[in-house]
Amino acid sequence: MSLSKEASASIGDTLLRPRLFGKYTVVDASEEEGAWLEASDGKRHALYGSSSLGRTAANRIVLESPKVSRQHALIHLQNIGEFWLIDFGSSNGTFLNKRRIHHPVRLSDGDQITVGDSVFKFRQPGEILEEYKTIAQQTLRQIENVACWLLVADIRNFTPLSRSMRSEGMEALLGVWISTCKEIIETHNGIINKYLGDGFLAYWPDAETKPEEIAAVICALKELQQERTPEFRIVVHFGSVAIGGMASMGEESLMGKEMNLIFRMEKLAGSLDELCGLTEPAHAKLVNLIPSRPLGEYELKGFQRKYAFFAA
Repeated sequence: MSLSKEASASIGDTLLRPRLFGKYTVVDASEEEGAWLEASDGKRHALYGSSSLGRTAANRIVLESPKVSRQHALIHLQNIGEFWLIDFGSSNGTFLNKRRIHHPVRLSDGDQITVGDSVFKFRQPGEILEEYKTIAQQTLRQIENVACWLLVADIRNFTPLSRSMRSEGMEALLGVWISTCKEIIETHNGIINKYLGDGFLAYWPDAETKPEEIAAVICALKELQQERTPEFRIVVHFGSVAIGGMASMGEESLMGKEMNLIFRMEKLAGSLDELCGLTEPAHAKLVNLIPSRPLGEYELKGFQRKYAFFAA
């Protein structure tokens, strides 16, 4: 299966619709989908955006089995055409090529995914992926900058932690943490844009978000930090980013200098052993809502001037 020039044109033009923020909205995937799950009976489940798997009707792919949790797993599209598999700390686990996963992993064409009694083959033929990336790159150039709140979260000392725990325990710990954070972010109208091996990136368009909502998210995540299962840090930034991606596939990519900045700040927070950091623009908007203290000004790799950093 491959995308014809006509199909590519329709993805690039007719499936892009005005949206509340950014430039486009997400619509259903076309019949000539770029990636899908193929069940053992041959049925195809098109994948786009975030495709959840679980027992309840709220999931995009519903699996009616007592071995499947209510919210079991997620297949998330990010990084222009990459699909990642995430388990939500399910009781019976999610298996990739017959091995239980314990952190988000990238899928490749032909991978076998097992959830409960259901076995799927992930399909994303190479020619479709390359054509998708080409169309996406063309689309990205059309996107204008949007002022956004950005939040990066990651688990402290993830590598030694994963080595010290059994695979099943690590998978449950990380899965429950991701699921809990996802609920906090989405309850406050945020969007998880990217899942990392030991964390995630979330964002809120400024036009739709009050600082009080970001303050509420920070407070909820700081409360979760008190449980120390696992220990994790967060960094919050406010800046202008370019939002792009393929609307027909439900993907949005965030780009620009501010993206590099927040990840540099996250590394800085780690070196300072701070659990909650605010960049100067974020601090200025939250100064009357979140108690904070200055940490000083720091040089960052790839940036010319020093940047102020605050602990919340």
